[in-house]
Amino acid sequence: MNDIKNKIFELFDKVEKDNVGYDDLEKLLKTILDGDVSQEDVYSFLDLLHFSSISKIISNNNSNYWALKISDIIEKYNFHTGQLLSQRVKRYKEKPALITIDGENKKVITYNKLWSDLTLSSKSFYSLSKKKTIVVGVLSFNQYKSALIDLCCLSFGIRIIPIPLNSTSDHLSYIINESEITHLFIGGEKAVGLWNSIHKHHNIEIIDINEIGSIKGSSISWEHFQDLGENNNNEPFLKPQDMNWTTTIMYTSGSTSNPKGVKFNQINIISKRFARALALPEINSNDIFLCYLPLFHTFGRYFELMGSIFWGATYTFAESPSFNSLLKDFKLVSPSIFISIPKRWVQLYELMNDTIDLDFSSKGSIKEKLEKLTGGNLKWGLSAAGYLDPDVFRFFHNNNIELISGYGMTESTGGITMTPPNEYVINSVGKALPGIELKLADDGELCMRGPYVSDGFYKN
Repeated sequence: MNDIKNKIFELFDKVEKDNVGYDDLEKLLKTILDGDVSQEDVYSFLDLLHFSSISKIISNNNSNYWALKISDIIEKYNFHTGQLLSQRVKRYKEKPALITIDGENKKVITYNKLWSDLTLSSKSFYSLSKKKTIVVGVLSFNQYKSALIDLCCLSFGIRIIPIPLNSTSDHLSYIINESEITHLFIGGEKAVGLWNSIHKHHNIEIIDINEIGSIKGSSISWEHFQDLGENNNNEPFLKPQDMNWTTTIMYTSGSTSNPKGVKFNQINIISKRFARALALPEINSNDIFLCYLPLFHTFGRYFELMGSIFWGATYTFAESPSFNSLLKDFKLVSPSIFISIPKRWVQLYELMNDTIDLDFSSKGSIKEKLEKLTGGNLKWGLSAAGYLDPDVFRFFHNNNIELISGYGMTESTGGITMTPPNEYVINSVGKALPGIELKLADDGELCMRGPYVSDGFYKN
């Protein structure tokens, strides 16, 4: 057992010297798969795998095999969201985990602060759950408090349902009833108005995140929710979770009828993070995400929020999804990663075209103008959920921004294909991500399977 621990420590030393060989990793993986290795040592091994230098080595060898085996390991050794978060907190401590923006001002939430807030919220939930089993819903715009509740529930084994803010009143009622939500966190005027339209039909507990005060029916304030934790003397601890249990449900409109509740377990969520890292091995703890995609959708929730934490990077809440506000935020935080629907990339391209003659300006002047608009550090982008003209892709590629094309769906924890870095193909959505298997059925239907594909719809 000590031999395994020593080998892992040796690899951590080699990581710092950029001196890890694939054979070292492969032998260690085989030992873990074959032997009776302690949970502590396995977690150290998984920590090792989040480093960019390690992902590069694996991605150049057999990333598909590794993605599948990592999935087996996280299931066997109970490596869930809470364990991942705890691991990053211990490593990155006072490094910025999240940033919020108010006008020209930034507020930094460190990894230590995030963990402190998570554990306090878990104590509040413990107080609430003394009376009955709780199921948590979140109906809110993107903000730190709503993300905190989401991460807390995923970490401490409480079922949570992020509800689309663009739901109709009927769909909101349907989601509350089907998922059996007992406690609903409501944030922002739009969410309050939506709840007020149906409040007479539901007897559930409401927590007013932003303390707007116009919520109909009985509710408690965010401050009161926090006080529940402050007054609870029980020390929070991470318990083993059933890795196959439905820890969260995400509702998608589907094509007909009522919303469909897509089930996710911890294997889905965590295996996807390792798979995505193997597909994007250059991303690391120095990166900063600027994010506006809603946290009730898979790209915003899993790729951006969970992904930034996996990498030990920094997630920034854009103040608003409007283009002009995003331009302000670009200059304020100088992000290195921006994920968007095609429209924002088109708007950025058109703004460049309106302010500088792209046909007759020098490459240097175009690059300088683009860096000024985007904060100077933008290296990675992803465009999905719609068509983007290849000329726009090429423009950003020619100016040192690796804009990637991708395709995915809620049922697959987000993305299932992606154009590999530096391998863009016109009008392609790329190759299958590590750990996913794709085929076309005789009727043309795309079929998929893998550890991060949902096992079905809730109650359906």
